[in-house]
Amino acid sequence: AMSMGKPEHVVEKIVQSKLENFLKEKVLLEQPYFRDNKKTIEEFVKENIAKFGENITIKRFVRFELGE
Repeated sequence: AMSMGKPEHVVEKIVQSKLENFLKEKVLLEQPYFRDNKKTIEEFVKENIAKFGENITIKRFVRFELGE
């Protein structure tokens, strides 16, 4: 983007946005909860910690992908 003549502050925003999107896609706790897309997995876990008063840790998970 800098080679295209974009100002440095615009390039920073572009890079930050791409990094945030990458992390949302790859980091489990940043992904949307499948039953309620308005929450992340992290929010769901925190809600249930408060609800049950017990510490919750994710020991393992399985990734399913739809499509080709």
